[in-house]
Amino acid sequence: MSRRLVSRSGGSSAGGYAESFPGRQDTLPDYLRKAISPHGGMVKGLMNISPDPGDPALYLSLAAPANPKFLAEGQHGLIDFFASGMGFTLEEANVSAVAEAIERYCAAYVIPERLQLASWQELGDRALHPDELPLFTKEQYEQWQFPYRPFTEHTRVRWVDGYSLTANKRKWVPAAVAWDSYLPQSAEEEAICFGLMTGSAAGATLEQAMISGLLEIIERDAFMIMWYNSLSLPRLDIRHSAIARPFQELLDRNRFDLTVMDTTSDLGIPSVFGLLMTRDGKVSVGGSARLSMEGAIGKALMEISQLFIGNKMQIYSKSIPSLLPHQVTDYGLRLPYYEQPFAYEELMFTAASSAVRSVPPPSPISEGSEAEQLEYLVNQFAKQGLEVLCVDLTTDDVRELGMHVVKMIVPGTVQLPRSENERLITSKRIYETPVKLGLRAGPISPQLLNCSPHPFP
Repeated sequence: MSRRLVSRSGGSSAGGYAESFPGRQDTLPDYLRKAISPHGGMVKGLMNISPDPGDPALYLSLAAPANPKFLAEGQHGLIDFFASGMGFTLEEANVSAVAEAIERYCAAYVIPERLQLASWQELGDRALHPDELPLFTKEQYEQWQFPYRPFTEHTRVRWVDGYSLTANKRKWVPAAVAWDSYLPQSAEEEAICFGLMTGSAAGATLEQAMISGLLEIIERDAFMIMWYNSLSLPRLDIRHSAIARPFQELLDRNRFDLTVMDTTSDLGIPSVFGLLMTRDGKVSVGGSARLSMEGAIGKALMEISQLFIGNKMQIYSKSIPSLLPHQVTDYGLRLPYYEQPFAYEELMFTAASSAVRSVPPPSPISEGSEAEQLEYLVNQFAKQGLEVLCVDLTTDDVRELGMHVVKMIVPGTVQLPRSENERLITSKRIYETPVKLGLRAGPISPQLLNCSPHPFP
């Protein structure tokens, strides 16, 4: 299977490079440097990659998380074997990469002692109700060899103790949506889905981690609503914005066509999607949600740069596999899909709007404290009838570093699927939000949803 070198979520075919070519660990704060060791460390190694002439003047780093599959029984292990980070300094890139690796390590390390096997009927209102978690359609469940069973009040699954920030109380959450790569722990447990990667986040404080996880959920929810509905949303004029100055190379019209779209949804949190296309039809993408539009744009441009700089060997490979949409069964196959000849045409609707907006000034909440920002985000979800749940994934060794890793879960939001054969299209938000925003006169039919694979690796 073709894999990417660098992705927005981490991932690589770089083998043991991080151990063979150690990065500049002296740029890391002490607590992160303690996490790195090829023998028993949470992070196995660190590697730095230099940009080519003509690339944005940024630093790119890769870090390799320890794989729980080799540390304990019953673990599926990592989905992404490398985490990536980018910054304006080497220290920023290294800190980002190592923190991402720690997040991936915790998000893949299932702790059996925390789990309880039960049905919702046994747990009652102390648990997330199956109807609140939109998963697969009736037609999907009826497919031959479909690996998942319907999640009902009588389905026996393992649950993990979480917390509802909306209701301020403990709540049981299916383990399958708490860890990125959860598998049933025994034959008596039903498989209801493969782990959903959206919402995992690490932070120096618990609030920081929760904010990051929620912003990722907002970004991907907004993007997938746009994607499934084939919406051409307003473009943002970034050429004279200060946030674009470090990325001037991407604005060179002789080399690139760069478009940043405003994907902000009914949640009201600034969200963007960016599409970079070279003159020879190669693409790179990025997305972000932040509490200011400038912040969202800056993060999306960083992701675009990260994907382009870190994946040139794959982007310009002469042996790109021939892929049909149904063959895109993993994140690692999405970049190769869109580097096929003329595949970029399936992305062109995203940049087709004639409407152009200026970048709005930041709202006061973008300067608020972490506690204020977290409360604001929870309230924005609550206005749309959405509950915010948190599962603390921090392992003991990571807790000793003073770090926090969480999985934020907002049932009802639209997910970024791993496999095109396992698309999650039962969320009402896919159909109702465009109508609420005046982008459609009526809800789209499920049969008319965009069937192209989403482009995010």
